[in-house]
Amino acid sequence: MWYFFENRTQKTKNQIPLSIYVSKNLRFRAHWHTELELAFVEAGDIWIGINNDRRNLVAGQLAISRSGDIHYYESISPSRVIILIFKPEFFGLAANWPDTRQLASSFFTDQEQNQKIKVILDEILAEHKKREAFYELFIRAKVLELCGAILRYLPNQPVTQNQDRSFSQHKVMQDILFYIENNFTEEITLNSLAEQFRIDPYNLSKAFNSITGSNLRTYINTLRIAKAEQLIMTTSKPMIEIAFECGFNSVRTFNRVYKNITGIAPSAKRLPNTLEKSH
Repeated sequence: MWYFFENRTQKTKNQIPLSIYVSKNLRFRAHWHTELELAFVEAGDIWIGINNDRRNLVAGQLAISRSGDIHYYESISPSRVIILIFKPEFFGLAANWPDTRQLASSFFTDQEQNQKIKVILDEILAEHKKREAFYELFIRAKVLELCGAILRYLPNQPVTQNQDRSFSQHKVMQDILFYIENNFTEEITLNSLAEQFRIDPYNLSKAFNSITGSNLRTYINTLRIAKAEQLIMTTSKPMIEIAFECGFNSVRTFNRVYKNITGIAPSAKRLPNTLEKSH
């Protein structure tokens, strides 16, 4: 969901709006949020899509998604990735940092330069895990050091005033993802989206596939199955009720799509305690 990381980085008492963790075999559908997100590949390789670009990154390489960038992760083989998400404005920076500089790319493959970024990431991760006295101050300092290192060591240039239609197209795709996120249990087709957002269906299909890494039907089904998994594991609702609630028109279709996406049958996901309650 586009707001998924938004919730995870909200400030709570005696904490800072920052999330950092190590993820194994990360898979996450296309989404966007207002925070800056950095992904450093520690081991293996992973496909990362950011806006209209998709790259396979290996150990020692990193990707940066700025505020509003539509991005997704797809591990096909074993991988381990450090994910850092934070609000630049909380650290005294512009919300769309780096606002006065433009990174040459969203992907950085120079492993020697990237290692300088990795050292700081490890320090932030250690402080976040240990949470010793005044760790918030240390993390604040390290985030600022990280931002300085990004501008010092990664290729960038001054922001130009040149704007083209790609910005407006990007905004439309954000709006489309937001709409799907809030209506995926309803019937949504390529033609209905094209009509609502006044886009040619062919161009919409092409742009959607390019930016999200999947077609519209697969993307919607992924959202539906994610909701179904939550209901299966936390409620005792019958499978037929869950299927209809998540937007499927039959249990047969639900079972088929669920297995195609997860590799297992829906019943295999049900916890023993909820299974007992359903009888």
